[in-house]
Amino acid sequence: MTLLELPDLTPNAGLWWYFFIEMFDAFRSFFLGVFWLHMLSYSVPFCLRFRKQPLAAVVLMMGIIAVFEPYANAGDAGAWLSCLCLLGHLFELTSLHRYTFPAIATLLYSTLLGPAFHHLWIYAGSGNANFFYAITLVWSLALLILLTDTVYAALRDEWEAERPEGKGKEIRQM
Repeated sequence: MTLLELPDLTPNAGLWWYFFIEMFDAFRSFFLGVFWLHMLSYSVPFCLRFRKQPLAAVVLMMGIIAVFEPYANAGDAGAWLSCLCLLGHLFELTSLHRYTFPAIATLLYSTLLGPAFHHLWIYAGSGNANFFYAITLVWSLALLILLTDTVYAALRDEWEAERPEGKGKEIRQM
């Protein structure tokens, strides 16, 4: 068995296990294909859009993998968050990151409550799978906020490099 077949449905920080526990076995192959295609569908657009910034494409794809992989853990998110330092030029302009505080607060919230909910469900028997899955959704939300904020910063940095007269100005869509 390979990881592509998702053989182990042990509760983890990923988004897949709960979905596949609740699903009928007849649809398992179809949804496995859909979930893997979902992860794959980000690679081509990121590579095409960030062809001038290949390092940004790689780091952003690491973020997608950290959020959407089936057996997610804190190490994957930590590796991605540490690789964000490679995009240090985006962090020099603090106005490029709009939602950093809510993302970090949500990440800390889920980091503290995740082990508590897991313990209550598995060991104490007073919680249930819904509590633990809800906190994994909050964890993924925090990572997605950071990811979208980083995508915005990379796009804004590229835009400001092409149009120096717009540097630091607010962008309004007409």
